[in-house]
Amino acid sequence: MSEKQVDLFLDQLADAPVKDERALMEFPFFSLQKRPRMTPFVFDDGTVKIEIQPGHKGIATIWDKDILIYLTSLVNERIEHGQFDADAPVSVQDRTIKFSAYDFLKVTGRSSGKRAYELFLDALDRLRSTNILTNITAGDERERRGFGWIEDWRVIERTNRNGQRVMGAVEVTMNRWMFNAIVKDRRVLTINRDYFRLSKGLERRLYELARKHVGRQPEWYIGIKRLAEKCGSIDTERKFKFRINEICEAGTIPDYHVEIVDPAEVSTPFKTKGKQALVRFQPKFDDLTVPDVPNLSDLSVSHSVLTEIKHANPEYDIQYILDAWREWAARKDDPVKSANAAFRAFAKKYIEANPIW
Repeated sequence: MSEKQVDLFLDQLADAPVKDERALMEFPFFSLQKRPRMTPFVFDDGTVKIEIQPGHKGIATIWDKDILIYLTSLVNERIEHGQFDADAPVSVQDRTIKFSAYDFLKVTGRSSGKRAYELFLDALDRLRSTNILTNITAGDERERRGFGWIEDWRVIERTNRNGQRVMGAVEVTMNRWMFNAIVKDRRVLTINRDYFRLSKGLERRLYELARKHVGRQPEWYIGIKRLAEKCGSIDTERKFKFRINEICEAGTIPDYHVEIVDPAEVSTPFKTKGKQALVRFQPKFDDLTVPDVPNLSDLSVSHSVLTEIKHANPEYDIQYILDAWREWAARKDDPVKSANAAFRAFAKKYIEANPIW
């Protein structure tokens, strides 16, 4: 199939930004293994609960999720071009996206051969048949029933010049929960297209977590046990740590450095418990683009504000967060107008993004 064959009336992402939904990056909704995972799993951290039930071909995988990322990106493009009113009622027609199969395969780095076609159909099937129950809200609605990642799908085939049946248009109806998260809540983040080149499920999951949590922070820490939970790993702790270390040494995660560290040798934003290893995520900076740290007197925070934040969050190292804020502020183009107000806002977001594990 050539690009000339693509129906120009279908949605196409082309060079537009690739977007992912924040909750799908934060929590372990997908299987990280390519062989069918037929056993259900539950994630429950006391606040968020997720139950995943497999369909007849197993739980949807992190590679199947590429379709959801592609759909999220297409919907985001519609929003950016004013085609959706977030306050208007949403119809099934709004949630139904008709797109070019060729464009999806190209954007996600897949071939357009027979095997890619078969895998694509399997992915649609798993997304439709996997059952999810979660208490995460979307568009002020909390689902109290099970739902699949997509409600409906169909592939419109056509015959090419060689007389072969090939994919033409693909039509997918998104579920209300995810559509509301994109359109009403705007819970999306731009991701690096190199994400699609990652061949290991765990590599993809680590990138998602790094992109969701690091932001403009100089670093983000998480305990190895907590990380395994957030990955939905079925490995033993020892094997999981070995897999993480392999990825750390390979340095394959786009935009981020990942390494396992001894908690006794680093300063973290929270008080560590026990001696379990930590995993540190850091953004990859071009040394030539990192500006010099300005005079710290321009970023001075009053003792009363530091004391206030410390009393409200006794488990955290406020000096560490202050240093992280100063490093972040040093990279901003706009000057800080009120150090006290800016640090309060930064500390609040930092603590929310780095819960005690």
